[in-house]
Amino acid sequence: MKGSVMDHNQEKINMHEDFWARKSLGRPLVSFQLKEYMVGRRFSAAQHLLVEGKELTPDLLNVDELISDYERMYAEACKTGQDAFWVAEPFNGIPWMEGIFGCKITGANDSFVAHPFMTSVADLKKIAFTQSNPWFRKYIEFVTKITKFAEGRFPVGQPILRGVSDVVGTMIGQTNLIFALMEEPEILRDAFYVVAEAQKALIKAQYQYSADFLGGHALGFYHVWCPGRCIWFQEDLSALFSPDLYDQHIKEIDQYICNDYEYTMMHLHPASFFIIDSILEIDQLKAIQINKDIGGPTIKEMLPTLQKVLKKKNLILFAELDEKEIDLIFKELPSEGLFLNIFAPTAVRAAELMEKIKCTAV
Repeated sequence: MKGSVMDHNQEKINMHEDFWARKSLGRPLVSFQLKEYMVGRRFSAAQHLLVEGKELTPDLLNVDELISDYERMYAEACKTGQDAFWVAEPFNGIPWMEGIFGCKITGANDSFVAHPFMTSVADLKKIAFTQSNPWFRKYIEFVTKITKFAEGRFPVGQPILRGVSDVVGTMIGQTNLIFALMEEPEILRDAFYVVAEAQKALIKAQYQYSADFLGGHALGFYHVWCPGRCIWFQEDLSALFSPDLYDQHIKEIDQYICNDYEYTMMHLHPASFFIIDSILEIDQLKAIQINKDIGGPTIKEMLPTLQKVLKKKNLILFAELDEKEIDLIFKELPSEGLFLNIFAPTAVRAAELMEKIKCTAV
């Protein structure tokens, strides 16, 4: 039995290595997101915190009480037949970076919200990061305890950590962010780099307190195994920028975040497709992750952009897919470098979709 598990794991590793090498596998690789679309709802033991307006502080997060949720999610993932290894992360859905920089975090019906707290852009000159920060310490507590709990069964990876524009935009407010790009670019640039340094320090510390998994590591949330160390990031507020503003203020920093890591990924929504050409120019960036958002555009409408990405980078597509959309993907997209991270309401439905993908590839 042990030998068969090791053989199965090695088969998965080989497939992931081929994915990163952009070799032909005959079909995309597949992982699944299960049950709750809103990540904050995936932890049963934290439901009492999802109360509109209730302030969340690090001391309210009891890691030990959440361990049973990690076990449940791992067991559910094992029933899907996915190509991926399930990955545990410090509580996804918490605005970790915003909390580290002093934003008040409150509950909502489905997630947690970070709130602006600065009265002027000049306040950004005061921001600083230290590892004594209580949100940082809570993050590392998660990493340490779930690594011990995993006992080598699954990797521990990075959760959703919002990008430099997102974090700074939250601290000062999104409208102030856009005006500041024009009026106080130097203050913003310095603040962006402080946030980037903090994120890199957080992930560096995560590696110190976690273990490798079968000789590699994994991109959290999307469950993509990597043969080396990895980091991923996002810039959701790039939707408010122009291509020129992204190139002037963010592109260099995103390049900087990619430094020192062998496997890198940037998360992107269709609302930011207008900067895709600039993102594709970041040499250190290995993969782009794109969401099929609720409300559109459709897979068919996104095809030109998906095809453009796959010509230069690996693509991880997060979407709720049906059988017709899977057929369209097989018809219109190459499988080399393509990874599907599919939302499914149940493990049974996930297994059905996995079988559909395998049969379509035959």
